[in-house]
Amino acid sequence: MGEVIRTVSRVAILLGALAAAGVLVRCGQEPAASGPAPGSTTAAPSTPEHGAGHSSSTTEVSTTPAGPTGRTINITVSGGQVTGETGRVEVPLGTPVTVTVTSDVADEIHVHGYDLTTDVPAGGSSSVNFTATIPGVFEVELEGAHLQLFELQVG
Repeated sequence: MGEVIRTVSRVAILLGALAAAGVLVRCGQEPAASGPAPGSTTAAPSTPEHGAGHSSSTTEVSTTPAGPTGRTINITVSGGQVTGETGRVEVPLGTPVTVTVTSDVADEIHVHGYDLTTDVPAGGSSSVNFTATIPGVFEVELEGAHLQLFELQVG
């Protein structure tokens, strides 16, 4: 009898956690459009094989926290003018970052502090991909032209 009580208590705790995360669905209701909290739980779609008028959902619990989503920063250089995400661009520490530069002149993209470079052809584009693992503020520039594209703030 004691084992049954412990099992029921565990189920109640799990159901409480799922309800707090907003992923429990009552029969006939659709899950909220916003979805579960990052890294918490996900609800599988209903299946018709459980009878007309009723839906069931399978809940899968994940204990792996969700990592930060990637950030793409797009810059265009034309006639010496920089457009796109200029100024200071903030990203959280640990974020995968892609810097894509389209330029009318051939040059080198340089991410200072990370010491990353890549060539960009005239009339083309090129990208630098990295994970923002060093906190601080770093200049991103066209190296040959000494043209600052933006400042990357990691933290």
